[in-house]
Amino acid sequence: MINTSLKQQNPHISTVIIVMILMFFDTASSQTERGSDRSIFRGAYSATIGGMQQQWVLTDKNGNELGTILQRTAPVTVSVPLANRLLLTVANSGVISEYDTASSTNIVDTRVSLSYVFPGEKLWLTGGASLPTGKTQLDPAELNMTSLLGQTVFGYKAPTFGQGYTGNISLVYAGSLTRRMVLGIGLSYFYKGPFSPLAGSASEYDAGDEISLNTGFDYITYSKTARFSVDITATYFLQDRLSNTAGTFEPVFASGPRVIANLIYSLRMESWNHMLLLRTRYRLQNNFISSNKKYDASTQVEGQYSVGTMLLNGVYASFLGEGKYYTPDQVPSGVTYIETGNAVIGAAGADFTLTTVGWMMPTLGVRYARGTATILGVEYDASGLDASLSLRFSF
Repeated sequence: MINTSLKQQNPHISTVIIVMILMFFDTASSQTERGSDRSIFRGAYSATIGGMQQQWVLTDKNGNELGTILQRTAPVTVSVPLANRLLLTVANSGVISEYDTASSTNIVDTRVSLSYVFPGEKLWLTGGASLPTGKTQLDPAELNMTSLLGQTVFGYKAPTFGQGYTGNISLVYAGSLTRRMVLGIGLSYFYKGPFSPLAGSASEYDAGDEISLNTGFDYITYSKTARFSVDITATYFLQDRLSNTAGTFEPVFASGPRVIANLIYSLRMESWNHMLLLRTRYRLQNNFISSNKKYDASTQVEGQYSVGTMLLNGVYASFLGEGKYYTPDQVPSGVTYIETGNAVIGAAGADFTLTTVGWMMPTLGVRYARGTATILGVEYDASGLDASLSLRFSF
């Protein structure tokens, strides 16, 4: 099967930056209006370390277990302001993945990014690169394991280990339309270099580069208790290519153009904070170039509701419920096709954050999920459990 995680695991930097700017713009612009020359990233020195265990158990309709897909990750992220308007961020994660007879202990590719805010605080430039510190050449058992880790509905933090050199650049503009509405628009390019995915093979896989256009707006009601945000990203994928014995790259696959829409509604009511998130990913048909045929791609709909409040002793608690509905990807098999990736999953969980220590913020989280998922034409009952602990240090 085509491992679609190669297309889905990397969040578009334009989407991330739009969200950051929409939340940050009012404060930053007000400082500029007062003539303040303080650093935009003042107080942004931070380091986050943590650990997470994720596992899913799959059982077919006859009661036979496909097995437990287990992954432990230990992410580390460091942010350092280099200058008045320049922020450096470095991120990596240790990973232990286990399934059936496959077991792998690695680190993922190291992500390095620089963000620069132009004077006026309306234009944001970001560039980044992933250094190939993660393992790329996998044996057949590891490759089969990553095909399961790469099922988007499971939400594994490290669905792949290494993908060679990648890089991105994006430019985002955000400005106020009214006193309570901010509009943003961004353009980004994501480069993906070739790498060898299979141990013992001389072939290299070159995933198609991505071009994304993002737009979003953020609106605060007159009561200042409610906030509504919309974020839409359209992405065009260049063709995936595979090298032949002569070392020449030939096109083999093209992902259909994709649109991701996020809608967020948040509401403060006395000591309770409510948030509703709706997300849809829609992609046009994928093209398997070798067979010159197009097949339907998955449409993914997700919804999440969370409510949070401050408990005694400075612990902020957030409780959530989540639902996912995915239609299948169609994958060619001989003269026909098989379906994979369709799923219906429900989840519940909670996060607890200690807020009394100013320079350190620990967060404990737990999630339980249950539903059905189809992988390569076989439907499984699926149950998942995530547990995480993170420590954020601010300097």
